[in-house]
Amino acid sequence: MDSVTPYQFNLLREGFNQRQKFELDRSKYIAYWVYKMAGKVVEDPVGLQDFIDPPENEGQDLESYIKERFTPEKMEQYDKLFNPGKHGG
Repeated sequence: MDSVTPYQFNLLREGFNQRQKFELDRSKYIAYWVYKMAGKVVEDPVGLQDFIDPPENEGQDLESYIKERFTPEKMEQYDKLFNPGKHGG
């Protein structure tokens, strides 16, 4: 690192950030297809675009967003979706 110029360091940092974003998008894409391959349909399905680029919450903090999106009824629905054997499916 002693011989790296500030310009080269910036390039390394930008490359690292781009790789991290790529891996995050890839993980979201894989999670989406795992969700779709479950073969079940939930009441309010999530689209691919919502997995890759979630909508802005317009000032809503993360905790209230989670409480709103993941209600006990939704969590039960997801549990039935991903654990069909547990629920007689």
